[in-house]
Amino acid sequence: MGGSEYNKENGTLIIEEQRERMSLDHKTGYAALIGRPNAGKSTLLNTILQTKLVAVTPRPQTTRNRIFGIYDRDDAQIVFQDTPGLLEPKDSMHQFMMREAERALEDADVAVWLIDAIKGVTDREKIISQKVLASFSMPLIIAFNKVDKVPLSERAALQNSLAGFTFPESHRFEYISALYGDGVPQLVETLLDYMPLGPKLFPPDQLSDRTTRFFVEEIIREKAFLQLKEELPYSLAVRIETMQEGPNLTKIQATLHVERDSQKGIILGKSGSMIRSIGTEARLALEELLGTKVFLELWVKVSKGWRKKEGHLRDFGYQE
Repeated sequence: MGGSEYNKENGTLIIEEQRERMSLDHKTGYAALIGRPNAGKSTLLNTILQTKLVAVTPRPQTTRNRIFGIYDRDDAQIVFQDTPGLLEPKDSMHQFMMREAERALEDADVAVWLIDAIKGVTDREKIISQKVLASFSMPLIIAFNKVDKVPLSERAALQNSLAGFTFPESHRFEYISALYGDGVPQLVETLLDYMPLGPKLFPPDQLSDRTTRFFVEEIIREKAFLQLKEELPYSLAVRIETMQEGPNLTKIQATLHVERDSQKGIILGKSGSMIRSIGTEARLALEELLGTKVFLELWVKVSKGWRKKEGHLRDFGYQE
């Protein structure tokens, strides 16, 4: 091994000593991003990581799974958990989304509660405070988002509107614009105040714990979300059937599942125009993600009432 200190007798001990030395000046921990649908959690995570990791659309409930995003620098590593928007469960899909958010809070060293500063504090925030945060005691950062649209003179009123709400005793306030990055570096530094000392949990170049297939499905679903109207996107699931990766070309076959025959016609569009448009937008984004040319074939299938069926939820990755 040349000049290496490792040998069969003491190699393990040396590795442990190195980890112990690192833990003395390195912070590592978990941060959960929570809030009502469309508060900007996914946008914030993408801004912190400086990459397009999570699907973002103007429509609420874009995020369905708990997604890990890993922020890394020499002296720290924060494992972010972007959670589905907190809402009253109406079906098995919504129940799964609520459990994902609650599990994130159980694992977190600190939570970031994003509140849309434009909409202000509403009854939805009161429900989150009473039914979700009251059950946990981890440190909490209350981050008012989209403050680029709110005058400075109104910030104090936002904070005062939370008077009487229930949340952990250890809490702080931040004002940010997740879209433009204002206040985001300060938010990261505040998060690090709550992180325990310890070595890295993931390799420095790893951005997420999710597979490439997961993000391929997310990109296709995002492009469909952006082009479809009304309530149809919430009845849509995407599943990769085959994915063959090569050095210059990736071949992907995916199925878009909907709940009713009428929805299938909407996705296909007149003479197949809508499904072609979704495919074109998705292919361009996938080529950027994968670094290869992409051949993308999309199908549409009716899976009646899939959001209420445990088997379908499990097949589509929305069930334990």
